[in-house]
Amino acid sequence: MYQQLRAPERLFRLGQWVVAFLFAFFLIKVGASLIADLPLLSTGPQQSDFLDQRRVQQLRLQLQPLEQEIAQLQKSAELSQEQLLRSQDEYGKDKQSFDNWRAARGSTEQAENNPEVISRVRKLDEQLKKQTAISTELQQWQQKIEAQRERLQPLQEQLSALNYQADQAFQQALYQASLKTFAIRLLFVLPLLIAAIWLFRRHRNSQHWPFAWGFIFFALFAFFFELVPYLPSFGGYIRYGVGAILTFLGGKALMRALQQYLERKHQEQTAPQEERKQEIRYEKALESMAKGQCPSCERGMPGIEGAVLNYCMHCGLKTHEVCNQCGLRHNAFFPYCPACGATAAAHPRAVSGTQESKNQV
Repeated sequence: MYQQLRAPERLFRLGQWVVAFLFAFFLIKVGASLIADLPLLSTGPQQSDFLDQRRVQQLRLQLQPLEQEIAQLQKSAELSQEQLLRSQDEYGKDKQSFDNWRAARGSTEQAENNPEVISRVRKLDEQLKKQTAISTELQQWQQKIEAQRERLQPLQEQLSALNYQADQAFQQALYQASLKTFAIRLLFVLPLLIAAIWLFRRHRNSQHWPFAWGFIFFALFAFFFELVPYLPSFGGYIRYGVGAILTFLGGKALMRALQQYLERKHQEQTAPQEERKQEIRYEKALESMAKGQCPSCERGMPGIEGAVLNYCMHCGLKTHEVCNQCGLRHNAFFPYCPACGATAAAHPRAVSGTQESKNQV
């Protein structure tokens, strides 16, 4: 069907969009480098800044010898525990051997009066005494460890309190820093958004529209990637509140735009035919007709079997006409008859449509 732009025009339009995206890309890089080099944004509070280093150092000097002594006591207790286990193992083996031997000797003689029996019993008694001594020593080590831990506990509690206080102060400073970071970023991004809105309203269809759209893309990137992620939480109130406000404003703008669109279409449909045609851009008319839509009301124009349709059945716009020279029925927006080349007088602005499209490139 009809092409609203010539091939060179399409290439130029594609090149213009490339320029817009490249312009936005380099602006984004410049902005990111500028933000990264700001000293107020590159440095932040550290938890160690809020810790009483002098008092912490004193507590650690007191804790260090106690911790070392506890470690030595634990090693001694572990050695005693190993000795106790070995002694218990040896006693168990000797007791089992003695019971087996006595059972074998009991059938032949009086085992109770046998010197060897007495020797084995004494050996077992000595092992029991050794176990008792080791157990007593192990209990002493454990008591000493508990005593040292009791001395260690208040110092550890003081150190934990200092760390807790430092953490609370650090969280507060971090929150204040996030507010400052957001304020600084807002100071940079807000003028960009205002400029982008102004460019969108005034220059989005001007001769220099690639630069306008490139700046708009840059401002949108700065808003969504350089500002929104740094919104303070306040428990989520600001983040979700801003989202609710933006949704409300966007919805209001959408409804207002819809109402304005409907009013504009209503005014267009009540205007005379020639005035309506003059208000329709040539390329838009060709594109809409190629899609089977009315260029004015933008509704579909289905064919009716056995009928030749020259007007839109929805708004009454004349979409086809007959050439006065050769009688060919053609698109009413054509500036020339495609059969004989005669000028179409029904749409006087159509001849200048080509020149208008050049001015927009």
